[in-house]
Amino acid sequence: MRVVKDVSLAGAVGCSTEWSISQTGGAAALKKRVLFLSIVSLLLMVALQGDVSGNSNMIVIGEIAALTGPTAQQGMQERNGAVLAVEEINAAGGVLGKRIKLITYDFKGQPAEGVSAYRKLVQQDKACVIIGTNFSNVNLAIAPVAEQLKVPIVSNAMEPKVTTPEPGKVNKYHFLAQPSSIEQGIIVARFALKELGLKTAACIVDKGNSFATSQAESFRDYFNANGGKILEYVEYPAGLMDFKAQLTKIRAVNPDCLYIPQYAQQAGLQVKQARELGIKATILGANTLGVPPFVEAAGGKDVVAGVYFINNVNFKDPRLADFMARYEKRYGEPVITTNVFFGYDNIHIAVDAIRRAGSTDPEAIRDCLENTTNVKIMQGEGTISIDPKTHRPINMPAWIFKWESDGTASPQKLLYPSDR
Repeated sequence: MRVVKDVSLAGAVGCSTEWSISQTGGAAALKKRVLFLSIVSLLLMVALQGDVSGNSNMIVIGEIAALTGPTAQQGMQERNGAVLAVEEINAAGGVLGKRIKLITYDFKGQPAEGVSAYRKLVQQDKACVIIGTNFSNVNLAIAPVAEQLKVPIVSNAMEPKVTTPEPGKVNKYHFLAQPSSIEQGIIVARFALKELGLKTAACIVDKGNSFATSQAESFRDYFNANGGKILEYVEYPAGLMDFKAQLTKIRAVNPDCLYIPQYAQQAGLQVKQARELGIKATILGANTLGVPPFVEAAGGKDVVAGVYFINNVNFKDPRLADFMARYEKRYGEPVITTNVFFGYDNIHIAVDAIRRAGSTDPEAIRDCLENTTNVKIMQGEGTISIDPKTHRPINMPAWIFKWESDGTASPQKLLYPSDR
């Protein structure tokens, strides 16, 4: 397990540290540059800050992020967002008269690593609250451990069972900070029906991935219940890379649209293979269709042109201009993925709860997280409120984007899970 420790001395470092949208379409060279600069930045933080563990003037917040592996770009930017939030809060005086120490562990995209990281943050590092991850399968594994160790975690894992394992039951120590997969599936289906006027659809779904199945089921149910018709709902086993058999079945029914809620690389291959088979349907997908690896796997900007996807943030929103400038000044490169906002917002949600609790007692922080109301964040419309019954946001909106032929993603509309 990789660990990056003790991100707390914002002044010293500042003189020189379930999946997301790319502003530019993401060339491979830019991706390598982002990873290189982020790694160098983290190494500098460790070198400059030293070990401040055991300092009673510090409040420890833990983070679990994917710093290595196929989603390292997103994980490193998520880490950067969290670090920037910590630095700014510390520069403004900290919280409860103390500075924040952020400790991050790399979970490498593996549930077992995520559980190990959570245990270490609680039992060794004495974190009072933890942020991460945006992997539903990982947080499903963490959830029962959090119920045992009783330290709250604020995540972006969209699968509803992470916070509500069964109807009427809530995981007391788990909180979601973006629209759930149910809500994201509904938003995409509403856009297809009401904004694009599409009447028929097909879904292709990785049945071994709760991120995919929960969105697909939600899309299917809403689409069928609101005047549309699902012609095919095709499942496939985890690990598949050749989807021609499934896509041939979908081609036979000729749907108006094809919904693809997979992770970036699988989704890219599915778009590529669908177009190779002559499928002309409008393609819509999850927020994972907004990252450079998706475009690369699909075969480039010409292939993805016209594809729609959901995303939490509109990078062109004037409200975000100052933050985007601060981030670029801090890291020497622009915001590339929405994961930056996951890290930044989750720190602010956690710190708001610490401040209202007036304590670093995890139980008191948990109680305040459960009653989060209109806390300022960067995502959606700029605030978040948590439903105490589900530990998920209340009617949090998201944007629909479209990949254009020049390789940029253009915002189409901000939509809510339910009518306002």
